Amino acid sequence: MINVKVVSKVSGRVIETNCTPHVILEAFDDYSLVQRITECDCQPIGETNVIECNCDEEWYEYDLYLDGKLFN
Repeated sequence: MINVKVVSKVSGRVIETNCTPHVILEAFDDYSLVQRITECDCQPIGETNVIECNCDEEWYEYDLYLDGKLFN
């Protein structure tokens, strides 16, 4: 379980709960998570500022596991 806490800057009210990773990803986007953790660090070649890289193609299709369980 992941602790989630939200504090209102207007009223000061605090809501705190525990969520599973699945709940968090269902509320957001598993693609964004995969994109973030597989981010490429390719550098431009020479002075051209052109990055010839296709690292992201490796991650067009994927299986995502959370705590050892397949997320789908």
